[in-house]
Amino acid sequence: MAMSSAKFKVVKFNGEGNFGLWQTRVKDLLAQQGILKVLRSTKPTLMEEDDWEQLQQRATGTIQLCLADEIMYHVMDLTSP
Repeated sequence: MAMSSAKFKVVKFNGEGNFGLWQTRVKDLLAQQGILKVLRSTKPTLMEEDDWEQLQQRATGTIQLCLADEIMYHVMDLTSP
């Protein structure tokens, strides 16, 4: 079975509107990318530290890409989701 290469667009969060709905869509996007597990508070015991850091970077980047500039400005120095 071939994997889907569908693209999803999440409206950028600008501090207005329904945060819960936006949050759910971002979580769905992270799940589609196979990186939702990084929202756990701790690294899985069997995962290498470098792999965990890479997943955190990917998730952080994905979340930041879903933020409007005025919100991104406040979180752009964060390195973990």
